[in-house]
Amino acid sequence: LIYAGWQRARFRRGDGGPGVVQVDEGQVTYYGPLDGGAVALSDLNQLTLDATSTPPVWALQAPGYAPLRIPINAENAEALFDAFAQLPGIATEKMLTELGKLPNHPVVIWVKEPKRLH
Repeated sequence: LIYAGWQRARFRRGDGGPGVVQVDEGQVTYYGPLDGGAVALSDLNQLTLDATSTPPVWALQAPGYAPLRIPINAENAEALFDAFAQLPGIATEKMLTELGKLPNHPVVIWVKEPKRLH
């Protein structure tokens, strides 16, 4: 429990950024001042941290849609931690490390494993 709280604290980047995030029943919705959208976590095929943006953003990609770009400091963005933690096989520590570094290039945090045919 303490470790999970520590991870959440490392994920939080403060409020005051553009827009508002809502996570509800497996769906992430972003209401931004200029854009926004929604994506089901089950539809995601890639999660990227793009610190070349100002402010840095999470880019959530699903087939057939433009990436949903959410500022890391958007209102309620801390709710994304639990949403991202549900992604199968995500390396949470890698995500937190990259978020702490904010590299000068986009970093792929998670990619959906392709389904195997039997």
